[in-house]
Amino acid sequence: MPDDAPPKSTIQRSFLRFVIGLMLLAGGFALGYHTGSTSLGKDSVDSLKNQVTTITSTVVKKSSELKHDLTLSHSLSKAQTMVLNAKEEVQQKNFGKAQVKISETVALLTKARAIPNTTEQIEIQIDNIRTRLLKVQNDVANLKPSVVQKITTIAEDITHLRTTTLSF
Repeated sequence: MPDDAPPKSTIQRSFLRFVIGLMLLAGGFALGYHTGSTSLGKDSVDSLKNQVTTITSTVVKKSSELKHDLTLSHSLSKAQTMVLNAKEEVQQKNFGKAQVKISETVALLTKARAIPNTTEQIEIQIDNIRTRLLKVQNDVANLKPSVVQKITTIAEDITHLRTTTLSF
């Protein structure tokens, strides 16, 4: 009969609960220590560290490329505006102002060419446009109104360069 066993005292029950609690607590600490000391825990941390490092380097590289592209695009857009302003000056027979605008455009293109990480292909195209602008500048100095078509072609070439060679 199950009721024949003598009843356990309150102190024994409390002590038994205390010992079981300590055993569970010690087991939890042992499991945590074992998990932390094995290579499984270290590998996952190293793996996450490598992933974060890779993602960070990718983001830095992409942001650098984007900064380059935006700077180059802005410079080319400004150069195109300056060329079109020079064209208007020629059409209004203000050859002195047109010559100044063309020389400012050549200086701007020189700075654009010097932007770090500019590809050789873009540098060659900018050099080609600069050379043609210098020839147009000589024609403007000789008061030739026939340079309007050349200036229009150069502006179109700048637009084409800006839209086709940049990565965004």
